[in-house]
Amino acid sequence: MKKFLPFLHSTPTRFLNLVGVTFLVVPLVFSVFLYSCYNSRDLSNRNLSDVYRKGEQLLHPEFVIFHSSDTTSTLYVKINPKELLFMRQPDDRFKASFNIHYSLLENYESTTVLGEGVDTYVIDQEDSKTPNVYSLKVKLPYVQREALKTPQVAGGWQGIMAINIADNQKNYNEDFFVNVDNTGKQNRQSFFVERKDNVAANHRSDVLMFKNYLSEKDSVRISYRDSTVKSLFVSCYFRNFPLAAPPHSFDIHDDFNYAPDSTFIYQVASDNYISFKRNGFYHFQVDTTEKDGVTLFRFANTFPNVTSPEQMIESVRYLTTKKEFEEMKQSGNKKSAMDKFWYDIGGNTERTKLLIKKYYSRVQEANRFFSSHTEGWRTDRGMVYIIFGKPNNVYKSANAESWIYGTPNNALSLNFFFVRVNNPFTDNDYTLTREPIYEGNWYRAVDVWREGRAYNDN
Repeated sequence: MKKFLPFLHSTPTRFLNLVGVTFLVVPLVFSVFLYSCYNSRDLSNRNLSDVYRKGEQLLHPEFVIFHSSDTTSTLYVKINPKELLFMRQPDDRFKASFNIHYSLLENYESTTVLGEGVDTYVIDQEDSKTPNVYSLKVKLPYVQREALKTPQVAGGWQGIMAINIADNQKNYNEDFFVNVDNTGKQNRQSFFVERKDNVAANHRSDVLMFKNYLSEKDSVRISYRDSTVKSLFVSCYFRNFPLAAPPHSFDIHDDFNYAPDSTFIYQVASDNYISFKRNGFYHFQVDTTEKDGVTLFRFANTFPNVTSPEQMIESVRYLTTKKEFEEMKQSGNKKSAMDKFWYDIGGNTERTKLLIKKYYSRVQEANRFFSSHTEGWRTDRGMVYIIFGKPNNVYKSANAESWIYGTPNNALSLNFFFVRVNNPFTDNDYTLTREPIYEGNWYRAVDVWREGRAYNDN
């Protein structure tokens, strides 16, 4: 779908009047346009590399889906009004107008839209100082238990929600994709997580959590879609996970031990906020005989940013020899050791600063995109993203991602294939299909970095 749309004003469908100002609203035309766009070909054949190119996008919304029943859900969308275009209206007030449209697809390969909805919103510039949250009611398809082959639930639906947000003043739109899963009675989207907001001195309010990681200063309360549930079982895991191995090497790990390191009971109440002081992840469940639940993660307080010398040394391991890495870790002055490593590569101050900025920008982006039970930079996709840069092409299927550096079907292009792991703590865990043929590409890319240049600097 093209990012910039022509004006859709030839067939007006309804008018919205606010404060005496008439705005033309075209949800029906917009909906029909998007339906034909999604219905024309399956998403698995569409290049979705934009999902990992946030810096090149104009809109950066965040999404949460909450299931209140087997067929009824709510889509919450956080919009930063500063990313919208405000235009002067006849009453001399500046306003922005945007559409949120969703389509339900069985998977990325599907060509059939199973449900869709659209709504239009208008914002006054006076109300645009902070991000706003908007909600849309969503009616999910319902699949019987026999079709799901999931004996523990009566039914439910699992698929993809394709979301299009359009700034009507700019005639600009962008697509986003969110996994939907309502097939288990304690799926993570059946829990509602709110954070206590103490930013303003005299202001306290509950804020929907749009991220699943916390700092030690965050306090949250968790509720379940069944309001009669008054207590949740919490399993705590304090584990160290190995760094992703290079793409040409074997990467064999022991099976995860689901026995928690500690447990406690969380009492569901409107005033029961909880914080987590220790790094790890915390799994909330109604029923411990199953593995599903909602998980909150505690990484470093600065996460997803990497700021301390210790963090910067850890995340540069992909470029170092074992000896270099151990010497930096054991140094009495880690900042000086890290600075020396980068200066030896960069050769001069200006080049070194630029190299550091580019490398750690990728580390932080990997944290935002690929974090699961461990920090994003430590994962397979994070490793490839940091060393090789942003892929030119990304193709998604129900349980896999294919990254192409170069052009599709070109023998000189570099292809990586990632398979989604069945992980009850996250739906963002993917493992790389490793191959010996990657060895030469890996060392060439690392050599480019060590020669003082960012590989694939696009």
